[in-house]
Amino acid sequence: MEKKESGKGLYYIMRVLHRDVGFLTLGLTLVYVLSGVLLIYRNTDFLKKEQTSAFHLKQNLPEEDLAKQLAVRNLRVEKKEGDVIYFKEGCYNVTTGEAKISRKDYPPLIKKFVNLHKVTGDNRLSLFNTIYGTLLLFLAVSSLFMFKLGTGKSKRGLALTGLGIMLTILFLFLI
Repeated sequence: MEKKESGKGLYYIMRVLHRDVGFLTLGLTLVYVLSGVLLIYRNTDFLKKEQTSAFHLKQNLPEEDLAKQLAVRNLRVEKKEGDVIYFKEGCYNVTTGEAKISRKDYPPLIKKFVNLHKVTGDNRLSLFNTIYGTLLLFLAVSSLFMFKLGTGKSKRGLALTGLGIMLTILFLFLI
């Protein structure tokens, strides 16, 4: 009589990996959810604090250079009173070079969470985001191995997978 395998086949290995990777990504996802929800409301002042900064710049800077020095996008002069130029974010004295800007921004720790979703390829966190995305892809694919193909549960799983793909495509075209 042949000896049966002790459950160490592909389906068993995928189930174990799916479980372990699932717990790991659960922790990562909880942090990412916080980051994503904060990012959704970035155009509001939710959790943002007023931050004022003072600068000593060169005198008589043109608007373009002033915007670069202060890191202010779309700087537009709203009014000028004597030697002081006023713009939405603050003011600049053309004679003394003194500038003050005021911005609403997240506190440092919350800003780090928000920036998790804003990472580009040249950021140190890009490798972390790539690994996290790869782990999520593995979870999605390994879920197909939770039940043997051809069973009712696997057919239902494949149908739900197809539905998920179709809903995503539908939302992309509707928005």
